[in-house]
Amino acid sequence: MSRKKYAVILRLFQIAPIIALLHILIFKFSISDTVYKEFQYPLYGVYLFFFILSLAIMLFLIRIKETKPEQIGFVFLVLITIKFALSYVFLMPVLEQGTAGAYIEKVNFFVIFIIFLAVEVFLTSRLLNDK
Repeated sequence: MSRKKYAVILRLFQIAPIIALLHILIFKFSISDTVYKEFQYPLYGVYLFFFILSLAIMLFLIRIKETKPEQIGFVFLVLITIKFALSYVFLMPVLEQGTAGAYIEKVNFFVIFIIFLAVEVFLTSRLLNDK
């Protein structure tokens, strides 16, 4: 197992916990506990969901780079589309709620989605530029 080959996975393991910790700390000090108790999913659960999806995407892209490196961009777009569909299914119980806490949870969910999307784009670009 080459360390250089899996450098993007190592970077994901470095970036995701730092972002999660900062987000959780900001969240704990800005949102009341009563609103947080209305949430369908805990914040760490949403981060874990996106981390597992990102890890799977990166591992799949590494495999594609070994076999067909010219297809990484197309595969990335397909995997992001699948991730978006899975995220929608994951968020459906929250979308059906109409409480104030549900609105905050929806916004929070999409912020985490965008953060992980940005990390995946960054890591995929690193994977593409790695010679």
